[in-house]
Amino acid sequence: MIWRSITAQQFALYFTILVYVSGLIGMQTAWRDWFISMTPFTLLLSTAVLLWWQPLHTARTRAWAIGAFLIGYGAEVIGINTGLIFGDYSYSGVLGPKIWSTPPIIGINWLLVTYLINEVVWRFLPARATPFWGAALAAICCTAFDYLVEPGAISLGYWSWSTGLPPFENYVGWFFVSLVISISYTKTMSAGLRNTAAPVLLVLQLLFFAVIR
Repeated sequence: MIWRSITAQQFALYFTILVYVSGLIGMQTAWRDWFISMTPFTLLLSTAVLLWWQPLHTARTRAWAIGAFLIGYGAEVIGINTGLIFGDYSYSGVLGPKIWSTPPIIGINWLLVTYLINEVVWRFLPARATPFWGAALAAICCTAFDYLVEPGAISLGYWSWSTGLPPFENYVGWFFVSLVISISYTKTMSAGLRNTAAPVLLVLQLLFFAVIR
């Protein structure tokens, strides 16, 4: 009877939770490499569920999503091919096919992370908070998120740094790129219409990389 009352949206979210839990367990087994190779699927699934739960779809919200992908992916392409913005690093094949030495799935990751963090940050900010300071706080949180993710992502072979560990430049780059995306978020998304799947997906991401770390 309980299952009959679960909507397709809820089922998709529960399935995503199961995928993350299975991934954490699977990475401790002999099937570790296979579970790591499923990272692009997990990112696509998470983003699809997040967008499905978006309460209002308009041309503006779709434009923001496309823009977040393009800004994030564009910054990575520049970074990989010039050493600017983030430092000297390279992607392995774990995140899928690459265009200009950069897997497009990393643009999806920028969309996912900035969306999740902005959604959650704006839940706790007072109504009088200005768009810029809200975006700045979101950018700080995005940068902190990358700091948490880096050790686990490196150990899983997603990417590698010429210096072994990410340079300070990487976090400066993360702050400014996520700031641009977050500012556009404040000008595009409808205030008060919060995505209820966002906190769940953000917690899944944080727990996953905290455990891997």
